[in-house]
Amino acid sequence: LHARDAHARARARALVACMEAEIARLVDELAYARAAVESEPDAGKREYREEIVRRVEAALDKCRKISETVTTKAAATTTMAVRRVHASTLSLAAFRREYVATDIPVVITGLEDELTEDGADGEKCAWLLERGGTKKVAVTRNDAHVKSELSCASADVVDLSEHFHAVMRDESPGSYLYDCSIPLKLPSLGECVRIPRYFAHDFAQQTMRLHAFSRSWPSLFVAAKDTRSSLHVDQWQGHFFMAQVRGTKRWTVFHRDDTAYLQPSWRRGTLDPALPALSTFDDTRMAFAKYARRWDVDLGPGEVLFVPGGAPHAVHNIDATVAFAGNFIDETNIDRALFDLRLMGLNQGTAMVATFDALDEVEFDPTLGAFEDTTTNMRNLVVRCDEYIGGAAASLPFTRG
Repeated sequence: LHARDAHARARARALVACMEAEIARLVDELAYARAAVESEPDAGKREYREEIVRRVEAALDKCRKISETVTTKAAATTTMAVRRVHASTLSLAAFRREYVATDIPVVITGLEDELTEDGADGEKCAWLLERGGTKKVAVTRNDAHVKSELSCASADVVDLSEHFHAVMRDESPGSYLYDCSIPLKLPSLGECVRIPRYFAHDFAQQTMRLHAFSRSWPSLFVAAKDTRSSLHVDQWQGHFFMAQVRGTKRWTVFHRDDTAYLQPSWRRGTLDPALPALSTFDDTRMAFAKYARRWDVDLGPGEVLFVPGGAPHAVHNIDATVAFAGNFIDETNIDRALFDLRLMGLNQGTAMVATFDALDEVEFDPTLGAFEDTTTNMRNLVVRCDEYIGGAAASLPFTRG
């Protein structure tokens, strides 16, 4: 008993020491961020850096509050399962109300026969090879897509079919076609994939003017077995969806309000912080991580995942995978997106300014496309890419035969 007590006290001391080290790191980071403000001569960029200071201050405050509860045995948050809901029981309005508005990830099932033009055979990826197999794509090698030093030397330009067959045969470990815009880079595939209507009300597609992200999505992912993404936060608080066509991806998602507990760093000078690899999450190095609300889920063929905007997330490809995805904006994150986009415009220039202006000038209808009806006809729950791009899908009638 005495030995157990001594061990518990030692663990408690180690936990406190780890927390103190993280708080000290954030204090140092805050000093660095404030110095960057002081040294910035441009007024717009200075305002951008002042927001980084506020985000570091908020993270530091949250960690300090947690550290003060250690002696009273503050309860750590347990990992939560992501709910799976069949599309036939989930109306578009219910999806927005129960998941998007509450920042809760969800897996939507039942759309496997509708995600590509090949229907039930979509997983075979004949659509990809026949429509886009000869197209050139930039493929990262040796897991370079998760490394800060990514360069031209880390990527090869190959035929899409060559990359697909190599990863499916497990002949190209560490290779990843990552977030490749279908409208911009592989437009012929736009005729093949279908966008779930749960995301087709995207405000970014309903603007009167083109902007930096008008043609960014959907984007294609073709990944070798055991490749991973870094733990990251998507820029400008965009919500995210992924339609899994082939293989299985293991997802980890954290609540956006708990980013402070994940050892965030803003030293690279962006509003979205850099985050450590999931493999470092243990009590000796990541004392606060266990207080972050976390969801884990394996996303299989035919399933569609929603990830709330601002939520840190990471992916592990359990086997060779094919998926398409996109970010979107609606009434639940438009204010946060505009806030970040305005600051990004001050820091990065005209492309982000134009994106902010294009979104800010429109009075969006938050009820557009939010049909309460449910249906067993899954065909009514997807739209073509040409209907999605440009925003027409938000106004389409719900029942189309």
